[in-house]
Amino acid sequence: MKKQLTTLLLTFVFCFTMVMPGFAAEVNVPVADKIGAMEKMLYGTEQSGSLIQRMDSLEDDVYGAVTTDSILNRVDNMYDYLEGSPENGDASFATKLNVVEWRINESMSGGPAKNRIEAQEKLLNGQVQSGALSGRLEELLKLASYADGKVPVQQVTLPKDSVFKISFTSEMSTKMSRQGDKVNFKAADNLYVNDVLVLPKGATGVGVIKKVVQPGIFGKDGRIDITFTHIYGVDGTKIPLTVGELAQQKAESIAGAAGAAIGGMVILGPVGIVGGAFVKGNSVTIPVGCETFVQTSEDVSLQGVVYQG
Repeated sequence: MKKQLTTLLLTFVFCFTMVMPGFAAEVNVPVADKIGAMEKMLYGTEQSGSLIQRMDSLEDDVYGAVTTDSILNRVDNMYDYLEGSPENGDASFATKLNVVEWRINESMSGGPAKNRIEAQEKLLNGQVQSGALSGRLEELLKLASYADGKVPVQQVTLPKDSVFKISFTSEMSTKMSRQGDKVNFKAADNLYVNDVLVLPKGATGVGVIKKVVQPGIFGKDGRIDITFTHIYGVDGTKIPLTVGELAQQKAESIAGAAGAAIGGMVILGPVGIVGGAFVKGNSVTIPVGCETFVQTSEDVSLQGVVYQG
């Protein structure tokens, strides 16, 4: 009996020892990931130093003061404020910043939030302001026609297979592009769910070149296959995309015979470019400004902005 108890005890200790590192990893990794994600959002890159030091710096930049709560609560609270859904139902920091750019420029630039705030301050005030980023963003909201600094938001679901038009912001060609190259594009129009804006015109998206087929013999044209990864919603949510049958049908109905079929999708050209893509000597070039249609690949829940006219 004693031997059995000893064996059970040793087994328990062994299992507990094996399980604890897993728990430790689950606790520490999300905190580090969240701090890193917030730093990338604000500055473009992760910062150096201990987690406490980095969190102190984040709070000082965003709030203008360092809070005294536990590190876990501090991280969760700021993460929700910046990129999540604040408990009070207010718009997140990311949503407010996107709305400021959309109202002023009818576009969303992407990139580090600190740089974007400074750019809007220069545009509106002629110079970069000082103080906490949260307060500076509230002032920009007031200048962007939200007098009380409040952005009316609502949690909605963007349905799967929602079709919308995009415009390429980087050029591609069979001569220069290679498999794995990043593809940049933006939303060509605003997209709403009922009266809630979920995807502003100018919202940035990312894809990747899946395959480049070089021109072949007997007049075989080159081809560029693109995988559309995601586009960012008004609250910063990644919206997964694809080019399915609905998107192809939409593009074909608008392009008619003028559209150029490139890699399984129809390309629509900007003003002055018939067919959307240049096909010269069997090579293919898709210039900046060419358009096509994509569709959402799944239902996406996100924080949208209620339309107010």
